[in-house]
Amino acid sequence: MNNKFHENIRLKKELYQKPELLCSVTICSRDKKQIFCNHKFTEESMTLLKKMSCKNDIPIYAYCFMPDHLHLLLSASLKKGIIAFIREFKSLSTKIAWKYKFEGSIWQKSFYDHFLRKEEDLKTTCLYILNNPVRAGWVQNYKEYSFSGSLVFDL
Repeated sequence: MNNKFHENIRLKKELYQKPELLCSVTICSRDKKQIFCNHKFTEESMTLLKKMSCKNDIPIYAYCFMPDHLHLLLSASLKKGIIAFIREFKSLSTKIAWKYKFEGSIWQKSFYDHFLRKEEDLKTTCLYILNNPVRAGWVQNYKEYSFSGSLVFDL
């Protein structure tokens, strides 16, 4: 008998509902497909992220769209938890992707998350996320990259 067990990588669900906890999230594309090389799709995905953040009172401290993944630093709100927010973003962005001739699911099933610890600094973590394109050698300064920013801070 070949039973496959799926390991639960999530922490307790209650943590994803607490507005006071900051969470760094990486959402990868399915099969590492470079979906965000399509700039029009990336722009629409950024617009979606901003609308969803506003609608759900989800603070997005930093975001960075890379070719095959998305980095976010966010926290839950009283309206919506992190898991539900990510699930809705993935669903709605997939529907946008279909307009650009992507087929099927564009996202991996889950996402990687890391809750910031007391000793981890918010600004340092934001800058780490924003500097991904600098480390990749695409720009000299993170402010030159069109597909990253903050919906909370003026960085």
